[in-house]
Amino acid sequence: MKRICIIVCVAMAGLTSCKKFLDTKPTDFFTPDNYYTSEAQLQQALNGVYGDLMRPELYAQVMGFNFVSTTDEVMSNRTADGDARGLRYNYDASLVHIGNIWKFSYIGIANLNQLLANIDKPDMDEGRRNIIKGQALFLRGFLYFTLASNYGDVPLVLRNLAISEVNMPATPQKGVYEQVEKDMKEAETLLAGYTSNKLGYNDVVTLTAVQAVLARVYLHWAGYPQNDVSKYADVITYTDKVINSGLHALNPDYRQVFINLSRDQYDVKEIIWELGSSGAAAGVVNKPGNDIGNFVGVQSNLTAADTSSYSSAAWVWITRKLFDAYEVDAASTALPFKSSLDVRRDWNCANYIYSGTPRVRSARNNVWQMCAGKFRREYCPAAIRNTNGVGGTYNINWPVIRYADVLLMRAEAENYVNGPGNAYTYIDQVRKRAYGIQAGNVVKSVTVSHGGSGYTAAPAVTISGGGGHGAAATAIVSGGQVTGIYLSSPGALTPGSYYSSAPVVVIGTAWIPGTTYAAATQITNGGHLYTVTTAGTATNTPPTHTSGASDAAVTGAVFTYAGTAATAAAAITNGTESALTPGLGREAFQLAIRDERMRELCFEAVRKADLIRWGNFVGDMQTFAAWATSNGASVTATGNVNGLQGLRNVADRHVLLPKPTYELNLNHDLVQNPGW
Repeated sequence: MKRICIIVCVAMAGLTSCKKFLDTKPTDFFTPDNYYTSEAQLQQALNGVYGDLMRPELYAQVMGFNFVSTTDEVMSNRTADGDARGLRYNYDASLVHIGNIWKFSYIGIANLNQLLANIDKPDMDEGRRNIIKGQALFLRGFLYFTLASNYGDVPLVLRNLAISEVNMPATPQKGVYEQVEKDMKEAETLLAGYTSNKLGYNDVVTLTAVQAVLARVYLHWAGYPQNDVSKYADVITYTDKVINSGLHALNPDYRQVFINLSRDQYDVKEIIWELGSSGAAAGVVNKPGNDIGNFVGVQSNLTAADTSSYSSAAWVWITRKLFDAYEVDAASTALPFKSSLDVRRDWNCANYIYSGTPRVRSARNNVWQMCAGKFRREYCPAAIRNTNGVGGTYNINWPVIRYADVLLMRAEAENYVNGPGNAYTYIDQVRKRAYGIQAGNVVKSVTVSHGGSGYTAAPAVTISGGGGHGAAATAIVSGGQVTGIYLSSPGALTPGSYYSSAPVVVIGTAWIPGTTYAAATQITNGGHLYTVTTAGTATNTPPTHTSGASDAAVTGAVFTYAGTAATAAAAITNGTESALTPGLGREAFQLAIRDERMRELCFEAVRKADLIRWGNFVGDMQTFAAWATSNGASVTATGNVNGLQGLRNVADRHVLLPKPTYELNLNHDLVQNPGW
């Protein structure tokens, strides 16, 4: 159950008063005058802001989906109805989602201003007061960073406004960043010693969360449109604070980071700050939840009879650019895609969907139509995934910032300030984890040494020995032969599971005496492949013949000779496979950082912001649109023509969102952004 719950009501009805009849102060409901009188009330007010961050208008849906779902890593697959959500760059200032980011950010800021104005009101422990104040200051800065990075210049409100104060000019983006910096630095001081490792959870703001997010603020400040490159030094300062704290580390298994999120399990080492969903008790469905893993997820329908089923619309698909960015095993003969040495590819680029009744898993072999697989609802607890065919709320937390991002920010800033020499230190940590070799060696490849003959279906592949476990693979069959082995997992990627030598690979199901075999089953024995043509239980006499069928009286089941058994050999890594090309210059290293951020952070709502701060968002999207057109995105049957059309709509004005129409109508001192 998540720590942060939404405040649904602070009014208290039915209270009576012992005051004089003409007392003008209300006592039957809460006002700023009679609230904030205890630590509990301060905390409750703070919790309300945390809860509102996970509204669908903010991070429960819009911030991770609506305006960030058409870039070079992911594209909407929606037709014209995608325009209503802002997916195809066809929106304008009147779109409700444009207004809601603004509206609910300022509601949060107003609530925080009220809290900060009353922070000294109750008698309480000063340490606890500092923690609440520090979190409130940080959250105000975070909301202003959200506003400034999306809308540019915005009104800066730092106090409670009178009802008549409607017209207020926007503060330039630089000035907003300066206030964000001020709030977050004060929060850093107030939250000294307040860490997620002591708490055991990370869905509240802690010291390293402040430092990590402030590093992100500086990174944006250093880029377009402010281009204050002096802030790269501040990125180094603040990422170093997180790194040198010793409180954070990469989870050895990239996939496990997101499985933990789905399972409602905290990973305070890897995820520095996540936004907590309201949660749902075991067996309870339809409580307020979120759309994480829904619009950006692996497609599935909910089926009453299938307790493992879940609901996910999958309204975005990956791009071939993202898929091709992951390195493959050049020696792999697996089809339709070579195995990747990078475990992130097959996790992020899901090559399957669930559909039908009963629900079945179907392969997706067209890259442009693969689902974004990072947030997988199939790992959510069953109680909130499917109860008698009624979908739950899933309540996956949103990872605002991870340690991997801190390392990549550090590498980017180091490269800009000092060149790539020491920057390799940080990007290589991310890459070693991506290749599964952070703490040891894994299975690198499985190569077919003999394809065999007579196969009617893909045989099982078993990998064992070598001092490790967890490696898994599937066979590819064509023309009766095993033509390739697809490595689906290099190993368990947990301490004690790594390989010290090459494991043994067995293709197919070995004959075992006393086993009952169904007809059409294929088994191997002595290098031969047999098909069971009459079901039965195997005796102690194995099939050894090289033609015809065995005698049921001798072998139990009837085994008909089919051909020769396939064989394969595994190889393990040597620990250097993940190393980035050595000796890159500053410019080439920066390009490598851009690709690495896409590989690592895809679908975490940072790609569009990265492309903007790198200074050529529109040009980059136009270049990518041309590349996508010539590389299959425009093919109706196997591409993503809807996403491509949205991509082609990108124009200069899309660097910023438009200021909402309703706000312009109210605040006459506000000026619309260029192009809108």
